[in-house]
Amino acid sequence: MEKSVSNDFKELYKLYYDKAEYEMNEIRSDIKGCNLCFPENSKIKVFGSGHPMADLFIVKSTFTKREGDSNIAFFGKSGNAIKKSCEKLNYDYSNLYGTDVVKCFVSEEIRERCFKNCSKFLKLEILTCQPKLILSIGELATRALDIIKMEEDEEIEFLPGNIFNFWLEIKVLVTNDLVKSFYDLKAKRQLWNDIQKFFKMAKKIETPKTIKENNLLEFAFFIY
Repeated sequence: MEKSVSNDFKELYKLYYDKAEYEMNEIRSDIKGCNLCFPENSKIKVFGSGHPMADLFIVKSTFTKREGDSNIAFFGKSGNAIKKSCEKLNYDYSNLYGTDVVKCFVSEEIRERCFKNCSKFLKLEILTCQPKLILSIGELATRALDIIKMEEDEEIEFLPGNIFNFWLEIKVLVTNDLVKSFYDLKAKRQLWNDIQKFFKMAKKIETPKTIKENNLLEFAFFIY
């Protein structure tokens, strides 16, 4: 009997996981075909990566050259920085979803105009993932979250170290730009402090969306 119940919950979880993965693939397809900012599609598009139902969602402003070459957000140095932080703080890296606000290659002067169009994709990613916590890395990422918030929500400002309320009862922790922290010691310290705060918060509110073999029953209660 126990085996049968366990199998039922596994199938139920797989159903929700497959749905989220399908929706993420649809978002990637829409990004790939997007020409809102240009008459022709940009050849370089970068897509979010990670668990499609992650409780922890990380967003930064734009992508690096290595991310552009791979078409994957948080590929290379930025991803390694987050991964090492997870290892130090004993958190499972596979339970994260990471993305960029700006999804395609644009120059600095055009990027300011484009991020508003790209923000709609960020909103869809958050709605699909339905995380509990968002780490907003950089000013542009924070402004994008403020654009897509509900009218009744509080303003989300670029104040590193501060926590804001978002829709779906999501908490947003704002921090410094990741690239800036590579060469600015003060920004690096602030970023590290905020990352530690982020994962400490995660351990208090983590839900069984990133399900393990031993907590299938908890997951069933969560989704119902």
